[in-house]
Amino acid sequence: MAFTTLILDAPGPPLLFEEVDRFLELGLAVTLNLHYFVDKDSIRQHYGARIQYAEINGHDESALIAAVVQAGGYSVFKTRLNIPIGAALIRAASSPALATALCAIAQAGTGVNHIDRQACERNGVTILNTPGSNAVAVAEYVVAQALFLSRDLGYYNVETHRGHWSKGTLAPSLECAELTLGLVGTGSIAQQVARKAGALGIKVIATGSERFTASVAQSLGLERRQTLEQLLGEADIVSLHVPLTPLTQGLFGSAEFRLMRPGSILINTARGGIVDERQLASFMTEFPRHIKAVAIDTFAQEKDRFNSPLAGIPGAQLTPHIAGTTTTAIRTASRQIVDKIHAFSTTADRR
Repeated sequence: MAFTTLILDAPGPPLLFEEVDRFLELGLAVTLNLHYFVDKDSIRQHYGARIQYAEINGHDESALIAAVVQAGGYSVFKTRLNIPIGAALIRAASSPALATALCAIAQAGTGVNHIDRQACERNGVTILNTPGSNAVAVAEYVVAQALFLSRDLGYYNVETHRGHWSKGTLAPSLECAELTLGLVGTGSIAQQVARKAGALGIKVIATGSERFTASVAQSLGLERRQTLEQLLGEADIVSLHVPLTPLTQGLFGSAEFRLMRPGSILINTARGGIVDERQLASFMTEFPRHIKAVAIDTFAQEKDRFNSPLAGIPGAQLTPHIAGTTTTAIRTASRQIVDKIHAFSTTADRR
């Protein structure tokens, strides 16, 4: 059985070429999905017959299933933009009736909640990912938003563009040494945030897994808080760093917003669904400046389905899931996942 990888959504050139070249260096067969590229012809000219090509809208499940079946299947789906990979697709792609049955889904990034894990388990499909590959990039986004929003720079920018000399309109901002940043979650990204914020003199507190010991907290220069309620009552800025699970779905709603300090800031770079966007929009409308600003990078509905009630809410900084999108982060995740696919392929060959 040939071992083939369908690259559903590669990064754009030149990072595309680095990724595909790495596949070829390792002797891996590749089919590149060109659907998301503008200049498809130049990519075809660059690689010629060294790779195969497809044109599939990965967000159209029925079209993706049909394309996979028509191609005779693939060993691995490789993705980076959180294309939903549900039970129907996994079941169809792992069918023994195909010449090449799916045996792995490879995510160039940390989060895998867009992949149906139970369906993977039922069909013997392994999930590969690259934890921590974008930790620095996301941490830099969090710190940048914390500084930008705490100084009310968005408000002053809009007012100045309108011709209003608004100095003194709002209360003076706090300096870094006067701020307290509360981290909800203590994984690799949260730890990077703690290091970078601490270097600026910001006090950092955190609540999270019990595995995050006091000695680790001390090494990062932060203080643990036992409960979310304690953290919310103390933090000027709250940043979320937990996975989306049944326990964290809707973790932040109206009750939590009320517990936050007046004039505080909320940042979510984790996953959409952790923050109830509708309740947040309603709360910010009803109680303006209680939460004076939010930076939301992940949403319950994204890409073509994006439709957030936070759109148009004053004080809401909305970005399209780009916190971890830097050249270095993409390159790191890409190289790590290709190497993991290669390692997996050697194991599969021995089965």
